Amino acid sequence: MYLQGLRSLPDLDLEGRATAASYMCKSEAIYKQEVTDFLYVPKLYTARETDRFQEIASMTSAIFEKIIAHYLKDPDYRKHFGFQQELEELILIDPGYACAIPIIRIDIFYDEDTGDFKFCEFNTDGSSAMNEDREVSNALELTPSFKHFEQELASGGLKAQSFELFESWVDTFLDIYATYQNAVASPSIAICDFMDLSTPLELERFARCFAARGLQVEVCDIRDLRFDTDAADSPALLTPSGMKVDALYRRAVTGDIMKHYDEVSDFLEAYRAGCFALIGSFRTQLPHTKLSFEILHQQETLALLSPEEQGFVRTHVPFTARLTKALVAEQKSILDNKDAWIIKPLDSYGSKGVWAGREFDAATWESMISEACAAEDHIVQEYIEQYVADNLAIGFDLPAGKAAVQQSAAPEIQKYRDLTGLFVYAGQFKGLLARAGLQDRICAAAAGKTLGTFKIIEK
Repeated sequence: MYLQGLRSLPDLDLEGRATAASYMCKSEAIYKQEVTDFLYVPKLYTARETDRFQEIASMTSAIFEKIIAHYLKDPDYRKHFGFQQELEELILIDPGYACAIPIIRIDIFYDEDTGDFKFCEFNTDGSSAMNEDREVSNALELTPSFKHFEQELASGGLKAQSFELFESWVDTFLDIYATYQNAVASPSIAICDFMDLSTPLELERFARCFAARGLQVEVCDIRDLRFDTDAADSPALLTPSGMKVDALYRRAVTGDIMKHYDEVSDFLEAYRAGCFALIGSFRTQLPHTKLSFEILHQQETLALLSPEEQGFVRTHVPFTARLTKALVAEQKSILDNKDAWIIKPLDSYGSKGVWAGREFDAATWESMISEACAAEDHIVQEYIEQYVADNLAIGFDLPAGKAAVQQSAAPEIQKYRDLTGLFVYAGQFKGLLARAGLQDRICAAAAGKTLGTFKIIEK
């Protein structure tokens, strides 16, 4: 229906595409002066899909809760994850609340026709791009294409509604904090990341949402926090302005914290001392590591799960293994059938270091596999074919901060490969990050683009 309306408009809704592009250039969906590139046709989900996403969220959360609980109890099980001692010690610290995974974005390859899917990856505390979804959806709502679609829906008593990912996270955050063992009535909140790696505009939007609840909040670099031990009876973690931190929304991914371990010593010492609620805790690294895909298939893990959960893992978690010379010798298809495989770093984000065999010739692939084996820091995973759907590039340049845009191309409707990210807050599905691309990997580095997302509900 949406594409039919789009095709009926002049030049595939040239006017609307210019309007959407102009909006995005002045929006908050800007990272390091680059505007989020996007496609013109949004993803539309009925109650059938959103119910399916909640099923995935609930089952995945329940499985990882069992894995985390077993990790905490069994020293031998911890060895499967191979975390360095410093990280293991941080994971074992009791965060003072029960919620195992406050926030996660579950990226899946979702078949819109059948409802079947395979997991791509799990992103926990550093989960981002809520602003991408919000702003792209806002931009599309301004266009003739969308308004035409709204009229068609209205004739059937329906409407399209975007997903809300900011206030719902504030609600979840505060609900979790209320269960914290040392909770106070009106907590002061820090939102922290390595700001040179972060999305500041998105963090500032979250800060405004907290502030609207009457709470003191500060966005700062995690390296700038200071542990004040002068008052022996009440040591505190302080922000650069001197605000005492009661609760901290951690956007800094664990891998970056471990890389900068000595630079965040005040933050870590204050956490060890129980001075504040860290949401989420370091326990979220268990789903975040790419090794979790391999560990999910291990017999010791499956024994923790119900028969239904075991079937869920076997059906939806692609074959994954740590990439070693011994594995390559045993699994000859890794080299002989390169198109069937993809390699990923054990702990990374933004698709850095992720490569599909089908992107390279045989000699280059063999060299890459050899280097990854030597580094001992990659997994190899079954390559999953993505769902393909028609879409349209925006066809305009996207200069940050500029309202006037220029047409860069006359795009055609093409078939794009889809990746669907489910934002899950404390086990509850809240919204999506939809991306698509023309290449074998779907990410910004491979010219991946963001899509607006809407649920179709009764008017």
